[in-house]
Amino acid sequence: MGLSQAEKLVGKESSVIRAPDEVSTSDIRHYREIVEGEKESWDTSAAPPTMTMVWAMAPLWPEKVKPTEPHEQVLKLLDDAGYVGTMGIGLDQECIKPVLLGDQLSFKVKVISVSSAEEETEAGKGYKVTLLYTFTNQKGGVVSTQTYTILKFKTLAQAS
Repeated sequence: MGLSQAEKLVGKESSVIRAPDEVSTSDIRHYREIVEGEKESWDTSAAPPTMTMVWAMAPLWPEKVKPTEPHEQVLKLLDDAGYVGTMGIGLDQECIKPVLLGDQLSFKVKVISVSSAEEETEAGKGYKVTLLYTFTNQKGGVVSTQTYTILKFKTLAQAS
């Protein structure tokens, strides 16, 4: 599968992916400690809206052997073509409903675009990939949509 295959994945959406963990007090507290700094206590009844992407993070192990979802396939194609650097360069969030303690989130990821040509950046030459995440709670209600743009690039060390 070459880079031309990446263009064929634009518009494709993943199956429903269940977040590995439910929304927990400790996750909310850790996030608030890092972002808000030292306080006597934190409201842990609902997650801060900016935290939603935390539940889209895959476990570090076991490592997924073969990418099966369209967004995974696009990123793997770029990795295989030598664009191994990954940098998040844009995130737009729409928070529709609160994410509450105990919620079990799921999400779908749609490939919105892949830049048609290699772009020169300060990080190195690369391609921009834009993904649309749609998060739902256990009742099927949409809680957030997020457009995430990633730069997949050849590091400067690779280019020399």
